[in-house]
Amino acid sequence: MVKLSIEKNSKKPKYLLLADSITSQIEQKQLVLDDRLPSVNKLSAHFNFSRETVFKALNYLSEKGIVRAVDKIGYFVNDLSVETEFKVFFLLDKLTPFKEDLYNSLISSLGENVKVRLYFHHQNIELFASLILDNLKNYTHFIVTTYIEDSKSVQKVLNKIPPEKLIILDKYEPNVNDGCGMVFQDFENDILNLLKVNIDLVNKYDRLVLFNRKNAPHGDFVQKGFERFCTEYNFQSEVYYNFSPDYFKKGTLYITIDAYDRDMVEIIKLARKFNWELGKEIGLISYNDTSTKEILAGGISVISTDFKKMGEEAAKMILEGRREHKSNETKLILRNSL
Repeated sequence: MVKLSIEKNSKKPKYLLLADSITSQIEQKQLVLDDRLPSVNKLSAHFNFSRETVFKALNYLSEKGIVRAVDKIGYFVNDLSVETEFKVFFLLDKLTPFKEDLYNSLISSLGENVKVRLYFHHQNIELFASLILDNLKNYTHFIVTTYIEDSKSVQKVLNKIPPEKLIILDKYEPNVNDGCGMVFQDFENDILNLLKVNIDLVNKYDRLVLFNRKNAPHGDFVQKGFERFCTEYNFQSEVYYNFSPDYFKKGTLYITIDAYDRDMVEIIKLARKFNWELGKEIGLISYNDTSTKEILAGGISVISTDFKKMGEEAAKMILEGRREHKSNETKLILRNSL
């Protein structure tokens, strides 16, 4: 039995006293990395605590990443950095330049005493479920982006996470348990409102075309907002799910959401072929800003959310212990192509 001792006459809950005793032994190097802790039964008998109290202490340390549970074997020292305040499970759909901005902003905003472990589910529901369910006891907080077609399965998995530990980013997820945090893009209303605000520029064109590629998981939400705008302002409009030169006509404003920007590139190439100037004979708006779009063809106008702000908001929810649902700021950045 490791020489664990409990502070007497303390007003702290018993499980925290036991957790403090274990972390103290780690700090004093009486327990080292991969050491096995005494069993739950031994700890319970030694301190005259209930098994429930012991489990609560060990789960508390497990969530902070200080110890790890090995099924049917026991608990082991997992991390010697006991000063870590929070341990965050961060699950992304995939790594893009925008998601990298989100990740870096979160890390910077959380500070040094928070550890973040990054995972990817690649829009695979089985991988999504296993990553979360296998780690439910190992983290203090879960930050998750989804974009998976099987919404019912997604919600079922998310509802396994205690809501006070869960923060959902980028895509709004309905029907999750009350009490979780959410910072999301309001795709439908964003495009509707941004086109309304810039109606004088949009009115330069006779027709509006949206390319809704299947690789854009937010495409259907954008399409709803696009169609609402065109109906309200009586614009001739089309929605296409692939690109063809047959769709290319003078006097058209094109909106592209292709994750790989292929439609945007094809439009620029055709404009050059016909010697049509972007922002005059045709208009072009692309989704998600990049440094390339800032200079390409004199500048491509973009609808883009602030992923750095999204990371900051998630960090604030963790550090301040609050949970809310809020839409993230999205802008239409005007450049030469509109």
